Amino acid sequence: MSFVVLLFFFGLLIAIIYGDAEKRFLTLVIGTVLFPNVALFTTNPSISPQHIILYVYFVVEFFKNRENFNKSVFSNLLTIPIALNIISYVFTAVYNSGIASKDMYYGVRDSIDCLGYIYAAYICARQVDIKQFAIKLIPFIYVICICGIIEIMLSDNIPYRLVCRAFPHYNGSFDLDSKVSLIESWRLRTFFTTKHPTAFGMLLMTLFLFYLPYLKNKAFEHKKILTALALLALNIFLCGSRTALVCAVLGVALLIYDKMAPLMKILIAGMLIFSFSALFAIMLENFQTSHAGKGSSLDFREKQLLFTLVTISHSPIFGNGNKFTSHVIFAEETRAHNSSGEDLGGLESVVFSLLIDRGFFGLFSYYLLLLWMFILLFRHRKNALISSGFALAVAGTAFVTLSGTIGNCSQFLFLLAGYQLGEINKDKLEESGPELIEQADDKA
Repeated sequence: MSFVVLLFFFGLLIAIIYGDAEKRFLTLVIGTVLFPNVALFTTNPSISPQHIILYVYFVVEFFKNRENFNKSVFSNLLTIPIALNIISYVFTAVYNSGIASKDMYYGVRDSIDCLGYIYAAYICARQVDIKQFAIKLIPFIYVICICGIIEIMLSDNIPYRLVCRAFPHYNGSFDLDSKVSLIESWRLRTFFTTKHPTAFGMLLMTLFLFYLPYLKNKAFEHKKILTALALLALNIFLCGSRTALVCAVLGVALLIYDKMAPLMKILIAGMLIFSFSALFAIMLENFQTSHAGKGSSLDFREKQLLFTLVTISHSPIFGNGNKFTSHVIFAEETRAHNSSGEDLGGLESVVFSLLIDRGFFGLFSYYLLLLWMFILLFRHRKNALISSGFALAVAGTAFVTLSGTIGNCSQFLFLLAGYQLGEINKDKLEESGPELIEQADDKA
């Protein structure tokens, strides 16, 4: 079976190299989901199938359509926040280790592996209609969801074992020679071929919000969209990520709220303000106290916050260095503990890892990017095909804030939101007329 997995992987690379723009991006999405970042070709440097697929995608786009590539990279809607993020990586490296250092290399790699997915989606969206992409992706969504259900039935994640065993190195925490399952006595948990149920939850949640507007779109078969949404909703429950469930509900609530009449919005807002104390108490009851083996909680995150503040006390602006969290705090031989020796888990919020690695400047630049995405998508929410974009941005921001980016799960948000941003750019050019498009092409 390892041979089949490797053959499929190289088949995806061939599809990227020889396929058209639509096929290249679909292949990128499928490969990003199917190959977790714990499956590696090499460990030093760390090269996973995910990395190779992303890098090959950029190389092919550069040589096949350099004009579109240059426009997408150097004059897109997120140029300012992305530039600030890159500057943050550079300043962190220079401050901690100097310009010619591993820290700088880690910063370059991390910026590509994180922000590259926005660019990849943006590049494709300028060429390929979003409806075609959404239609072509539906069969893969069926596969993801059916595998999630089978994982529950068998109490074994067979796809994950098959994929990870096919590559020379494995950097995960499971024994691949026995059953792989995170199902617990008090909750179901699935993660398909992602690193963790949290990452799988982010994937399911982003897909659910991405497809929700298409339910009433005449260009799509109603039964296909309804089936996909039902399967995604079921798997959000089965994956056992409370964050995914809460953020999916938040996204749907925002979409419903946005469609209400102004008076109704005021009434609902007033009711929420008055009932906030009761809602907050319910949330606290569910998330406040951590019981043995029963997941993260608010008091657990409070300990993580205190640990973070102590860790950055000598370098609050630029942090301790790129990849400091993963390469030092969570190095293979160590675990993060507080002053009392209590295990601090995985620092379940992107706030903690950003502060430790890149300081307050890195935290500011990252959330500025998310805010910028939200503003752009909110302004263009009247476009029926991307009307859920602003809700997706809010839900994704809440997700990484609450549960972090386990398994680089932010890539799923950036792929789908990035495609919607590319659609905005295309709409602007179409509204400007052919003359303005021709002028823009000449300037580029």
